[in-house]
Parts: sequence; structure tokens; C-alpha cells
Amino acid sequence: MMKEDDAPFGIYSESNLENYTLERNKPMPNRIHGYIQSDLIFILRTKYNEQFDFPSEVTLDTDPASTPDILIYPRTQKLDRKETQAKEKVMPLTTIEILSPSQSLEYLADKVWEVYFPAGVKSAWIVVPAFKAIYVLLPDGQNLYFSEGLLEDPAIGISLEVKPVFERLV
Repeated sequence: MMKEDDAPFGIYSESNLENYTLERNKPMPNRIHGYIQSDLIFILRTKYNEQFDFPSEVTLDTDPASTPDILIYPRTQKLDRKETQAKEKVMPLTTIEILSPSQSLEYLADKVWEVYFPAGVKSAWIVVPAFKAIYVLLPDGQNLYFSEGLLEDPAIGISLEVKPVFERLV
């Protein structure tokens, strides 16, 4: 007899959802989250593939461990599978978090200030689907807000149009 914790892939029991949340220090994403994440990676790779890498869901060796939705690293040519650890010790230039319905903006901002910036991250983006907006937070205290036009991250020199990130949302 299958127990609740033994639910097959694709079937999420309450216990499995709690495990996901605990392991990644974040709630399970929904379809809006997934589309924004994949579209944002596509937009960034299209424009900056030669300069940066844009992996998703990499667990960082921070205290506490955290798994941003998207990370921005300087471009690397190869990854050594023998050297790659479960928790990444090399901090990204930028973290990107997509706000889930069960999270608060304050919670993500606190994570940026208490976890990412002390670890050496240069900028952090918080994507807010409900407002079709992106905050760019910088360690010097600047909080930049973009709901239209050109998002510019002065810490790493990336810029992108905001509208395409949210074009699937009504």
C-alpha cells in the first residue's frame, strides 16, 4: 500500500510540498512562475549568452542554503561534473527570485539583505508577477523599480525590456 510520502512523480501530497519547500527554502512554483522563469532566461540568453550564464534552481552554499530561481554568473565554457558540488560555493553575480503567491515581498527582500548580499552577490532581482514589475536591489541600498521600459542593472551592466518578461500575463 502506497503511503502519502510515496506519491509518484507528478502527484504532490501535502507532505511532498512541505519537503519541496524545506529543501529549497521556497514554495513550490506555479505555471505563471515557470513561464516567467523560462521566458526571462530565454530573453537574457538571447542578448547576453557570450558574457553570462543563466542557470536556474542552483542551491547556494549560504547560511541558510538557498535556491534562487535564476542565477547570473560570468560565462564559463565547461562544467566539470566531477568537481561540481551539491551546494554551489561560488556565488553568482546576481540572483533572480520570482515572487510566488504564498510569499511576501518583504520575505524575499530580507533574504536578499540577510543571505545574498553578505555572501557577495552584486545585485538581486525580485520579479513580482501580480504587478508585472521587477525590483533590482543593490548592496549600497538602491532599490530600483521597473514596470515598463528598460530595466538596467548597474552592478553587472545588463539591460532588458520589461514588457516581454510579462507578455503572457493578462
